[in-house]
Amino acid sequence: MSAAALVEIFRQTRAVLLDFDGPVCKVFAGLPAPEVAARLKRLLQDEGAELPRDVVELDDPLKVLRRTADFAPELVDKVEAALVANEAEAVESAEITPGVRDLLAACAETGRPVIVVSNNSRPAIERFLGGAGLNGSVAGIVGRPIGRPDEMKPHPRSVLRACEIAAVRPEEALLIGDSGFDMEAAINAGARSIAYANEPGKGVTLTQAGADAVTSAMSDIAAAVRADG
Repeated sequence: MSAAALVEIFRQTRAVLLDFDGPVCKVFAGLPAPEVAARLKRLLQDEGAELPRDVVELDDPLKVLRRTADFAPELVDKVEAALVANEAEAVESAEITPGVRDLLAACAETGRPVIVVSNNSRPAIERFLGGAGLNGSVAGIVGRPIGRPDEMKPHPRSVLRACEIAAVRPEEALLIGDSGFDMEAAINAGARSIAYANEPGKGVTLTQAGADAVTSAMSDIAAAVRADG
């Protein structure tokens, strides 16, 4: 994606919506996601749930939570509480994403509010931002809807809520994310998106998911914000 294309996107952007795991930090850098997923699956089994075959193979804790609503809805609250606790533990060793401080500074310089929009829990996001000294760099946080895994991205709820907080129309907002769910959530809400392709092959996958632009560096996005002024 050319620098000019990124700049053009920001000409139409009044608020930046920022996914958490990926664009802001690597949440499970110190406590791997597969370990958290395994903990949640053990909890389900300890509670007497029989895990469907596809759930046995899951290594993403958010997907375990999402599927729990399908085969053991009575255990969603317990799995949710366990996931919140594990996320809080994980962010203690999370790695901040290179360039995200510069992006937040660029948005502040150009008067664009930044709202964190995530499928991770709000307490974990707040803990990380506080530890990183970034509390004052965001105008709001929209975390996972507790007890409603069906409303996690790609559902548009979180994007639309972020637009309300920023007082902008969806078409004036830009979501920066690193997953297909992020791109789909933006489309479903009527917003635009930039894919943060932080792994080989992600650029193609996220373009196919509907990204309006793709970059592999948060610093490139920061430069585009400043270039637009």
